[in-house]
Formats: sequence, C-alpha cells, structure tokens
Amino acid sequence: MNTPVTNPMLGSTVPPWDISAELLPVVEELGMVENCRQLAEDGWTIIENAADPGFFERLRGTILDSDGQYCLLRHEPVFAEAAINAKVMALAEFSVGRGCLLGSLVSSIRSKGDPQSTLHSDQAFFPSPFPQHNMMLTACWACDDFTKEGGATLVIPGTHGHLRPPTEEESAAAEGAIAAECPAGSIAVWDGRVWHGNWPRAIDGKRVVLHATYYRLLMRPADNYADIADALIERYGPRMSQLLGEDDFLYKKNFDYVGDYEIFARTLANARS
Repeated sequence: MNTPVTNPMLGSTVPPWDISAELLPVVEELGMVENCRQLAEDGWTIIENAADPGFFERLRGTILDSDGQYCLLRHEPVFAEAAINAKVMALAEFSVGRGCLLGSLVSSIRSKGDPQSTLHSDQAFFPSPFPQHNMMLTACWACDDFTKEGGATLVIPGTHGHLRPPTEEESAAAEGAIAAECPAGSIAVWDGRVWHGNWPRAIDGKRVVLHATYYRLLMRPADNYADIADALIERYGPRMSQLLGEDDFLYKKNFDYVGDYEIFARTLANARS
C-alpha cells in the first residue's frame, strides 16, 4: 500500500503500536486487529487460517523434498505464494512499515533429539538500544503442531520492549519463557527484537517450518533475487515487486530524482511509516 506525499521531507510517523488509517480497513477485513495488538504489546502473535490445509500440506511436502534450503524464491512456487500471503503482508506492514522488503526465506526441519537453540533476538546485529519502531518481522509457517515437546518456538513476551538482545545470563536463564503453541496450519509471528529460541524436540517425527522474514525498506535484504526479479514480478504481481525492492528508489543506478519524484517521495514516506 503506497501513499504519495507532496513534500517527502515532511509528514508525521505513526506510533509503533498504532494501526495506520490506511491499513486499518485491511486488518479489519482480515480479522487481524487483535493480532496487531498482541504483536505490539507482547512481541508475538499467532495467525490462524492464513491458508487452507492443502496449502500447508503442499508446503510441508516441498520442504521435506528439498531437505531445507535458503533463498527459496528460487525454488518451488509454494514459497513465493507464502511470501505474499495477505494476512502475513498485513502484519508486516503494521510492524515494519509500508513498502517493506522480503529479507530472507528459509526452511528448517527439526527431528527428535535436535538441541535447543540459544535465546536471542533477530535484530542482534543492530547497536543497542534498538529503534522504537521494529525493523524485522519473522513469520514462522507451522506445518506441524507447535508444542513444547515437539520443539515449538520459545518466546519471552514483552522482551521487545528492552530494545536490546539478552545477556548471556539472561539467555541461559530464559526466565518467563513460554512455548508458542499452535496447531499445524498456523503462522507464529514475532517482532525482531523479542527474545526467542526453541525448545528441544522430544517426540518422534519432524517439525517442518518455513521462516519468512520481512525488513523495513531501508534495510539490505539477506536474500538476493536480482537475476530473477523480473520473472518473479511477472508471475506474482505488485506485492512481489514491493518485496523485491522494485517499487522504491534505493539501489537504483542513475535514478532520476526529478523525473521520478513521486517514487522518491513515496519511498521516504513509506520508510517512515
């Protein structure tokens, strides 16, 4: 969703806990106002019914066939379809602003006995204190039930408010940690500043997950799809164009600030949203 402005150097910023006037009708129609509130207050939320069961089955099978991969837009269409999911995109716009980019798209498979991951925040490479506005959002597509015994994501609600990663002592103690439990077919979403990890898997079977991370448009994405961007945009349309950074002026060689002033103005407005 793009909102051009007359003077790109002017304009207010929506507080990080508020839904913008432009986005509000979208999240109301999708039934996600409560998800936005939870994400702002607790640093995480669960999206239910984001896609039909058949989609999750297809996603799970594709991940298992690939045995875990990175830069997944280069592979099967199911990954691109997940990246531009309407409910996920709405939460991404709420949390990391209009015009946000796809930062990375990776899969993971956890089996019984796999170790517990260290408590961390995804924005750990930022200097502390972190910005008041979130810079990264992760959507974790649960292709299997998320339970503590099954190796669900571990999260400490409210820790995004510390605006820093945990210390070694805090990471080891994981005080206040809970399991982000949800049934298969859900999406666990968390703020890039919230402290999280995962519980060790103690049961048979596999925990199959797609991790889609969204960045504010001023950040440099982890994945690079420049060589196939045109084909992806032709197939998947405007949302993919936005996620691949084709709708802003950043990293555009010989950008015409006068001739393409509207793009320049819109980029600045979106960056501050």
